[in-house]
Amino acid sequence: MVVLTAGKYRSTQPFLFQSVSEKYIRTRLAGQADHPHDTYGPTHKYVDFLTGWPWTRPGGDWVDADGVRHGTKPWFSVLTQRSTGATQIVTYTADATVALAHCFTNNRWCAFRLASPNAARTLASPFNSQHAGPTLDVTYADGTTASLQCRLMAANTSSSQGPISTAPTYSLPAFLEFERPTKAVRSAEMRFVVTEHWSGNNPAIQGFLLDPPMNTDAPRQGLAASQGDLDAGLQGQASILGVHRYLDGTSIADFVHPGGLNYNDEAYFDPAIYGLGPTDLTKLPHLGLGKWINTNNNWSLVRSNYQGEGFVPLAPGLGAMRIKMPAATPAVVDGSIVGSSGTLASTSMIYLPEPLFGRLDRIFVRYYFRLGGPFRATKANRKQVRHEAGQNALWTTMAGKFGISPTHANSYGGVSGTSGGPYGWQMRHSWYECDAETGGPDEGGWAAGYHLYDYLYQNPQGYNYGGPNGSPEEERWGQRGGLGGMIYAGHWYCIETELDLNTISDAAPGFVPDGAIRTWIDGRLVYERTGMVFRSGPVFQAAPMLYRTRPVRELGVRGLWLDWFHGGKTLSSFDRVSFYTGLAYGTEYIGPMKQP
Repeated sequence: MVVLTAGKYRSTQPFLFQSVSEKYIRTRLAGQADHPHDTYGPTHKYVDFLTGWPWTRPGGDWVDADGVRHGTKPWFSVLTQRSTGATQIVTYTADATVALAHCFTNNRWCAFRLASPNAARTLASPFNSQHAGPTLDVTYADGTTASLQCRLMAANTSSSQGPISTAPTYSLPAFLEFERPTKAVRSAEMRFVVTEHWSGNNPAIQGFLLDPPMNTDAPRQGLAASQGDLDAGLQGQASILGVHRYLDGTSIADFVHPGGLNYNDEAYFDPAIYGLGPTDLTKLPHLGLGKWINTNNNWSLVRSNYQGEGFVPLAPGLGAMRIKMPAATPAVVDGSIVGSSGTLASTSMIYLPEPLFGRLDRIFVRYYFRLGGPFRATKANRKQVRHEAGQNALWTTMAGKFGISPTHANSYGGVSGTSGGPYGWQMRHSWYECDAETGGPDEGGWAAGYHLYDYLYQNPQGYNYGGPNGSPEEERWGQRGGLGGMIYAGHWYCIETELDLNTISDAAPGFVPDGAIRTWIDGRLVYERTGMVFRSGPVFQAAPMLYRTRPVRELGVRGLWLDWFHGGKTLSSFDRVSFYTGLAYGTEYIGPMKQP
């Protein structure tokens, strides 16, 4: 598998679209279902479906030959034959010299929107077994020639919700992307086969260079930029609630509370929080305040000279918290019986001080994240497994939750499928892997976002997020110009979340839809959603029970949750490693740390 190194952001990769090599991964177990694989790439609504990068205009954005966005002058145009029957097969050649020269000179993607505005036309694709797909032959200024591969042809129709890039033919308009020219261009010819000619006047096929919306925001500096290097002095600022500086010479005991505490049992918490007795400073959240609670053997603190899993320090002298997600034991193979659980690498908490516990309405959480290698999201590592013997096989999910995020999760609400309403909530980050193995821009890392699917049932009607009516840009970080859509292995990313909880009351309807969630990557806003509901009143009341916790106070922030999980309900088939450093959280925007 090719792992791209052209840039650390989704919008800076050498190819615009993610392609696939097959419609299905064929079953490796007799009598079981194939795995749909044509699930990546562009759609009528999205530049990239996986990362939630939307077009400005449904149907695609382009720049015309005069440099006008959504203009009418094509870069090339070919007059096709008038209709003599739907089965007429004709090969056409377009002079694409000006377009290809523009792509090279301006370092643009060689990606097009082909349209036939006056007459319906259908083109053969690279997956057509009878007719050749589009070709692009280039003569460079130095006299050398090249045939640029058509990497993708995809449907551009509002009737399809997901990508379609393996069909044998496509009705126009459609998306195309070729390899990029590598040198100055003297001439270029695009050839394509039209398999259906329908009636219409001036039946021309026109080509426009695609021009997706780009995030060009300047990095936003925050409180950390006014402090010393590597967050020195940040802890003393009034709006800062906690800072973890994993400097060389520190130990894991400085940041992790020893031993396991069952934070899912209210008996471990100060009863005063629940109005059940006097304050007990020997219990949570006082115990281990500011440190990670309930870590495990997957955690280790590495120094800046650590060399495993492709680690490189964010800055000299700054280490990181290393968390390993080990492959399941015994090894997962096709046909394995895996039960109904995923692989849990971490579920650890940092709690807020008691006066803020369950009361804080607004919080910023900033940390640096690095996905370790080797990265092995391949088709071979997507296994066919069964929950129980005799059941039909299902394919490995290659997705889950990660990150450091605010939470009010408890035994009654806030975990998978139970967030929202009067019970509890969380803001875990989601990750999805692409195993297309074509060297495309969605490979080599994670498509990241929020796990808003959990707000599907308990939240007030009309504020149910995710599920069959959800859309990728509602949760994925490619929402604003694609920039944050992918977190690639081998890069550090500064991730900052702002959570503004909505207003609640005991009076009906119990909520005001004034909540918001935002994400910055390296100081650039990549995701914003307002008018949200995360909680509602009156807060659910229940009698205390052994081994359970209840929602508390005003359903404000209880703390931070580092939950790294592979699932739904399939196990990780290979080792994964991630690194965290530079954690800080408080009540105002923090921004990237100052580095020496």
